[in-house]
Amino acid sequence: MTKEQKKATRQALRRYGEGSVCAAWAQVIGAVLACAQLLRLRYLQGLPEEKVIARLYVGRTTYYTKELEALSTVAVCAADAGLLPGGQMSGVF
Repeated sequence: MTKEQKKATRQALRRYGEGSVCAAWAQVIGAVLACAQLLRLRYLQGLPEEKVIARLYVGRTTYYTKELEALSTVAVCAADAGLLPGGQMSGVF
């Protein structure tokens, strides 16, 4: 991630918190929050897939797509922290 990308992302997150972010950023942030909610429901609370799908109001295909996105993000962060094989990926996050 470049300095410019980091700065732009931080600014967009702040604007989102203030309720004044563009529609495209709102969609991106919403997707990230949905992934966080999926992880919380499925893995931290231990709900079965069927209940997570129902709570998120998504179809099975969307659930599996979002789960893969969320798990991939977690894996990159964990590898960067030296928690998974694959070594450090410094600068990614």
